[in-house]
Amino acid sequence: MRILLADDHAVVRRTLRLIITEEIMTANIVEVADADELMDRVMHEPWDLVISDISMPGSSGLEVLQQIRRNFPNLPVLILSASPKEQYAARVLKAGASGYLNKEAAGDELVNAIHCILSGNKYI
Repeated sequence: MRILLADDHAVVRRTLRLIITEEIMTANIVEVADADELMDRVMHEPWDLVISDISMPGSSGLEVLQQIRRNFPNLPVLILSASPKEQYAARVLKAGASGYLNKEAAGDELVNAIHCILSGNKYI
């Protein structure tokens, strides 16, 4: 399973990588730090899942999500945010995200969200 993980904070990327690989040992995770690199990797490599922070240098996570939807309508995208779900969840799902996860819950819920999304369901 190829997962592209985008967040501008290295410690967040590394923590998320550890959580994922602890439960999904076959996951091949590539990390990027900004929206431009995220889009470059999405455009030139095949992915099973994109996990992206909503707020990064360059374009916002919502803008990147819209670009991904235009080019790869079936690529699952999980959006992460430090903001409560009431602030962004409906907006990101309407924009085409497969799921929304608050970073506070990421440790407990990240793997559940990945499995849910890869099963074809939405996750909040």
